[in-house]
Amino acid sequence: ANNIAAAQSTIDLICWGFDPGMELIRKKNSAWPRGWVYGSMLSDAAARGIKVRLLVWHDHLPSYIQNNLVGYTGDQRKGYLINAPATSAEDAAAAGVYYQPPPVLGRDSRSPEQLRQDFCVQWWRDALFGKIANLEVKFRKGNPSAILSHLKDPASPEDMPSTVAASHGGLINEHDLIVKNGTHHQKTIRIDYAHLGGKQAVGYVMGLNSTSDYWDTPEHLFDTPLRETDWGLKSATAKALGNAHPVSRDPLHDYVSRIQGPALRDVHHNFLSAWLRAKGQPHQGESKAVPPSLPTTARGSTIQIVRTQPEEGDKTIKSAYFQATGLARNYLYIENQYFFYERWVRHLKKMRANFTQWSLDAGKKSCECKLLHLFVVIPQPEDDGMVPRTYDTVKSLGEGHSMAGVDPRKPAGQQSVIEAAQKKYDADVAYWNKLSPEQQMAEPGLTPIKGPLLQTSERIQEPVKNPTTGEIEALGLKVLLARLITRNNGRPLPKQVSNYRQVYIHSKLMVIDDSFITLGSANMNVRSMAGDSEINMTTDDAAKAAELRKRVWGQHAEGFQKTNGGDGSEKAIASAFKDWQELMRNNSKAMPDNQPIIGHLIPFRDLREVTFRHG
Repeated sequence: ANNIAAAQSTIDLICWGFDPGMELIRKKNSAWPRGWVYGSMLSDAAARGIKVRLLVWHDHLPSYIQNNLVGYTGDQRKGYLINAPATSAEDAAAAGVYYQPPPVLGRDSRSPEQLRQDFCVQWWRDALFGKIANLEVKFRKGNPSAILSHLKDPASPEDMPSTVAASHGGLINEHDLIVKNGTHHQKTIRIDYAHLGGKQAVGYVMGLNSTSDYWDTPEHLFDTPLRETDWGLKSATAKALGNAHPVSRDPLHDYVSRIQGPALRDVHHNFLSAWLRAKGQPHQGESKAVPPSLPTTARGSTIQIVRTQPEEGDKTIKSAYFQATGLARNYLYIENQYFFYERWVRHLKKMRANFTQWSLDAGKKSCECKLLHLFVVIPQPEDDGMVPRTYDTVKSLGEGHSMAGVDPRKPAGQQSVIEAAQKKYDADVAYWNKLSPEQQMAEPGLTPIKGPLLQTSERIQEPVKNPTTGEIEALGLKVLLARLITRNNGRPLPKQVSNYRQVYIHSKLMVIDDSFITLGSANMNVRSMAGDSEINMTTDDAAKAAELRKRVWGQHAEGFQKTNGGDGSEKAIASAFKDWQELMRNNSKAMPDNQPIIGHLIPFRDLREVTFRHG
């Protein structure tokens, strides 16, 4: 916000979505607007003579479903009434809508929600029809032919999504979702790139979307008026409370990297090439030449910009993930919104097997081989169709039990998502076999099909883990899967409502051995590695990596014992791994009795039984 306010010449943004009514900096306990809203930031800058360009993803049906352009594709409530037709809170509760008290006489009769929506609608009208001087907006959507070409990589045929119907009613398959509904998922900002030779240029590469429901504070409070109200009842807490008792959306965790200096040239190239593909015009004299005065500092980091860009055949994000993973020796830390790229896990296991064999060939004993500690922090998949791919990935790490369809602590035992799918397939076969030949010919659609979920799972090699140490044998790899929660530390909610809720991981971060960082927009799935446009930054700055690791782990664990990893040595990381495990167990034990927790860490577990999947 401060950089936008101080801009002197140009502002260029690439967004997956844009919400004109979003406040980047918010005042406490006040209705919208709670601060200077994003749309006004850009229009005010344009009014000062700043050249503003906004490049956003828009594709009619997918954008309507995602509501990524608030005011253009929908409103904050996603289908809920803006003004409840009820005269009391009780009537509103019965109608399933939120009660809006009547306006005070003499004031604008519109509710804050109506004011917000009207502002967003008008902003888009003005921006798209040239009524805001110096501000240009261009829409872009996925390019199916470029995406398909990108996916047809002979070196990784597994990346080709399934064309078998893989959702309810056989209407959706992964291929169509990824190829025909590709998105542009990059998020960058670039300010004053060429002004004064680039002397004041600054840019951002981030995972955060420029939409209001992706806003939070580092505290990840259970509920706060500063976050958006969960009108769509997406969170378990909001579903339990209903619209009569509105609660904020789940807390959210993500990062932004601020960049100055020569690395901005690649951020510039990414914007300009995409802007031209979207039929935008360059500024007068604008070129790909590097401004002569981009600042450099002796203590600056060496940064590389990596992308997924189907139109340019760029898969450098995937290359960075695979190359850096092969170099990991002490710890590998991952936070990711979508953890269902099983091919990456196979690569990790192959690299660990090679390393272990090299150690043995060098004369070391098996117990002397260096251990790699893998810390993974992910959310529960937001969509049922995403559960199977996540299951494949965690099963490949020997953690399939974390996604048992039935809680293994109960006498009924456990059933994985794959076992649930197998049970359904067996039932379909049994039903088919009962039909007469005439009935089978008359109903060919009932023919049992072993779908992609079962086909893929059969190829997963689940490693053997030592029951005592948890180490994956022959790989020297220890794995920990976690997710984040936050506790209601105020007045307890009704008994039927949980006083804990997840902190939604939207981040896309990997840190390795205090020597490598990558963060940006790319998720760990085929869509991000080969289909959608994405952008990350990478650096080998050891000091930055160590500082980030200690800060992030300290925040997650709230200073519990030695969970921040100390000096990053083998001993310190091994100790941190054990302390994470202990903290996660303690927090899990505290939850059934609504007891306080330390930090946010608990074991990852998803108990859904799912028999379909999609990308």
